[in-house]
Amino acid sequence: MKRCAFVLPLLFCGTLGFSQEWISDLSMALRQASAQNKEVLLYFSVPDACTACEKLEEKVFSSPTWLSFAEENFVLAKPSFEASASFESKAENLLIVEKYNKDGFFPFVVILDKNGKIVGKTGNYNDEHPDAYIAMLESISRN
Repeated sequence: MKRCAFVLPLLFCGTLGFSQEWISDLSMALRQASAQNKEVLLYFSVPDACTACEKLEEKVFSSPTWLSFAEENFVLAKPSFEASASFESKAENLLIVEKYNKDGFFPFVVILDKNGKIVGKTGNYNDEHPDAYIAMLESISRN
């Protein structure tokens, strides 16, 4: 019994390393990026109505390679447009869309520096392997 009490917490802690936190409040994400000296990866998605969004999330954003890369390089931000969100939250997120994704493409990724300035943008997800998607983001981030 003592072994189980020791092993179970280790298993649980081990899975925490492979989670990622998407922040719905962009201003909070920018503050966190500034404190951590990272860039913000701003992700626009409509997973319920966008097959490419679903594929990107399943194939790339769920991969161990991505999880390690993202944790090291980005603060992840994703505006939420769920029906349960407050009116204020929805209004703020619409302003974010107007500023960073005027054309309303989904999925769409914008990389921001810690001050909110656009570093680069991606186009549509074309079923890239996680390594190829990461390489594309690295080339955007370096330029």
